[in-house]
Amino acid sequence: MRIIAGVHRGRRLVGPKDATTTRPITDRVKQSLFDRLWAMGVLPEDPLEADEQPADERGLVLDLFAGTGSLGLESLSRGAGKCVFVEMDRDALHGLEQNLSALRLSDRANVLKVNALSPGWLVHAVRKPVRIAFVDPPYAMMSEADGWERFMPLLEALAETAEAGGVMVVRTPTPVESPEIKGWVGPTSHKYGGMKVTFYERAGGEGGGEVSSF
Repeated sequence: MRIIAGVHRGRRLVGPKDATTTRPITDRVKQSLFDRLWAMGVLPEDPLEADEQPADERGLVLDLFAGTGSLGLESLSRGAGKCVFVEMDRDALHGLEQNLSALRLSDRANVLKVNALSPGWLVHAVRKPVRIAFVDPPYAMMSEADGWERFMPLLEALAETAEAGGVMVVRTPTPVESPEIKGWVGPTSHKYGGMKVTFYERAGGEGGGEVSSF
């Protein structure tokens, strides 16, 4: 695993110990995903110039079920301001902390060891509207019959925290259907073998209101 673009391009990352369960995203898929985010205008055009601006002015990212932080760290490298990482697994959290320390990004990150499916954590962890939310739940969880149903409260709550034009990216196994979600425009899905990446955009052009603290 590595950072593929931006200020920290080429830096190696500590990956998850159990790749079978966590299914790290490949460089090819990550590149395609971030090319689309850049085209949607939610990432700075020039990460080097963006890095000279105050972090608070460059957008907030959420990386849910973050693992060792590949997507959130890539966003920070490409000019995003700050990232909230949410993860429960102890080994993954250790790897994430190692990556943040190695890249000297700890001051632009908030790491939460909480259950992402309990949306109450949002009001305690986020004080400004979210620009990008990555949702990358375990494949086994999303493959269950009630997989999407279990996630709906979280995904709808994320819409309430998103800024105007904010984007949510959900990664699932390819056979799993991607539904419409209240508060979001979409889905727009792209398949990569057994993996599917689905994009949703904040509906109505109105970002979420100010809530609690970063």
